[in-house]
Amino acid sequence: MKRHSVAALSCAFAAGALAQQSSSNVTLQGYVDASARSTQNSLGTMKSLVSGNNSTSRLVLRGTEDLGDGLTAAFWLESSIYTDTGTAGGLAVTPVGQFWDRTSIVKLASTRWGEVRLGREWNPVFSGWVYSDPFIAVGVGSSANFFTSGASTALNRAFGNAAQPSTISRNSNAIQYWTPSGLGGAYAQIMVAAGEGGNAQGSFKYTSGRAGWKNGNFDASVYYGATRIDAAATDLKQTGAYASYDFGVARLAASVTESKFLSSKQLNYILGLNVPIGVHLIRASFNRADQKGTDAAGISIDANDADMYALGYQYSLSKRTALYAQAARITNKGTARFAVPGGPPGLIAAGSSSTGFEAGIRHSF
Repeated sequence: MKRHSVAALSCAFAAGALAQQSSSNVTLQGYVDASARSTQNSLGTMKSLVSGNNSTSRLVLRGTEDLGDGLTAAFWLESSIYTDTGTAGGLAVTPVGQFWDRTSIVKLASTRWGEVRLGREWNPVFSGWVYSDPFIAVGVGSSANFFTSGASTALNRAFGNAAQPSTISRNSNAIQYWTPSGLGGAYAQIMVAAGEGGNAQGSFKYTSGRAGWKNGNFDASVYYGATRIDAAATDLKQTGAYASYDFGVARLAASVTESKFLSSKQLNYILGLNVPIGVHLIRASFNRADQKGTDAAGISIDANDADMYALGYQYSLSKRTALYAQAARITNKGTARFAVPGGPPGLIAAGSSSTGFEAGIRHSF
């Protein structure tokens, strides 16, 4: 037999062996969620149909390949769906036309060495505090109501108006490492993101990390993140801690996060409660935004604080379908202008309050 024929046959056998050693799968899944909402504040009352208030409406495409010896390759693509209008992708905090606006990563994972992820996803700071919020940062009671650059002095000075891309929850152009399981409950994640030319489209230089310990029903972590703001030649720095305990009849969680930029600082406190009772789920939370320091004009912001109380109820019709109702109220102090989402456009009156209620249906597939 000729040498090139032997080589070709050898390649064919090698390819067949690799195919037998590895297995792959691709899944399509998602959530479709819509609710009727009414929000009242100093600007008036607005009624609307809104998407994703129990769980963000989204389309998820995932794939994995088992490479053998504990090694797995995978991808994860996730795009927002706006059930009320039928549009997709392009969250308010992402560049226009960004279809996979939530998650877009490819990763290589090892049971022994952990995993490396490349692309866009939640950063360690957001991962650190979001699970202290029983509403997971969506709906009228979302803890993200206090992480808005429209009302937070520190975040506004760093990112400008509320529609500008930021690094509060997700980062693009990122490399992230996660430690493997089996470390006695200890875990950690580290993220770095390249600026790639500045801040114009949310391409911020970013470094962040989180370390924690989870054992049974207890979970706790600390986290840190730094976003480089080119115009100020300095960083927005965020530090915090989180802890939760599942008592079986209820899960209690709490976090504190400090966001500091130049002379402005904001402390966010979250206390959250989940109470599952068969097909029923009760959610409740208390959030506080405590601002300190001065604004860009050197005026004190110490009195510009806000509190939010939120309550929610969910009834599961099945494992995939649920009905829900949620309400929240924000009370501002000083000249603070934090607001429940969904009200008339514009900033509410300084020191005023806002209230929101919504009821809807969520279905997963």
